[in-house]
Amino acid sequence: MGASLGERLRARVPGLTPAAAAEQRSEAAVAAERAAALLRGGVPAARAVALISADASPTSATGIIGGRVADGVPIPSALAAAEEPEWRVLAVAWRIAEVCGAPLAPALQRIAEALRELDQMRARRSVLLAGPRATVRMVAALPILALLLGLLLGFDPVPVLIGPAGAVIAAVGAGLLGIGVHWSRLLQRRAAREDTIAGLPSELLWVALGGGAPPVVAMRIVVDRVDEFGAEWVPFGGFCAGSPLLATVAAAESAGVPMRPLLLEQADAERAAAAARLEREAERLGVRVLLPLGVCVLPSFIVLGVLPVVLSMFGAV
Repeated sequence: MGASLGERLRARVPGLTPAAAAEQRSEAAVAAERAAALLRGGVPAARAVALISADASPTSATGIIGGRVADGVPIPSALAAAEEPEWRVLAVAWRIAEVCGAPLAPALQRIAEALRELDQMRARRSVLLAGPRATVRMVAALPILALLLGLLLGFDPVPVLIGPAGAVIAAVGAGLLGIGVHWSRLLQRRAAREDTIAGLPSELLWVALGGGAPPVVAMRIVVDRVDEFGAEWVPFGGFCAGSPLLATVAAAESAGVPMRPLLLEQADAERAAAAARLEREAERLGVRVLLPLGVCVLPSFIVLGVLPVVLSMFGAV
């Protein structure tokens, strides 16, 4: 029996292969790329969503969205109902293209590229933060290693720890260790702040202008759709006076040049700046993490690991 339509499309359309799905990319990015490829091939939007969700697990975001669309829910509303914020960005772009009459496939492709860059930034951040995280774990294990080393050298710190001074030693050492580890993790979480995609206001206005709407009308449509779907990754401050978006719009109008290429350049520049900030923050973390290690974790190592061994050497119980 011949291959199904979905199998033939996956064999011919880039991005529909199992290898592509296996890449470490967000589910929304993969879905957006596949939808763009299918739409460029002339597949209707609802059919494209059905084909994409057919290969997904029914419990995955893609499968749930496909089920909602099959039940008659509009595609943007089905996308916005997903838990991850990247789906709401896709919903906004999809609805803007519908309202403005802009080509949908290029809009989805641009959002997919932005999500792919976010995945790359996540991977880069994980690499940059691996060093500080390994340092914290290694130093936090030093007290236990010191006790084991004392046992191997023939000194028994256990009587000290269970003796009269043991409660004080354990309380002080454990308290310092807990504070130091918690402090270090706070610094790491601050560096690994919530993911966002820089330049989204410019990207979405680029989509709206693709339908021929005037800039003022297009910007109002973008803001309304962001508010409608609660796209938290699209800050309203990006549409206010002094924002890079308005500066780009004003520059294009003043120079009398096409606005859409400038908007894409602005979005790319904002994402490049965000990547540079990530690099700087990760480098600073490598220095900042030394403070809790030196103030709390290393003193904890002395109290928990060294002091009991020293007291056991002198026969203190």
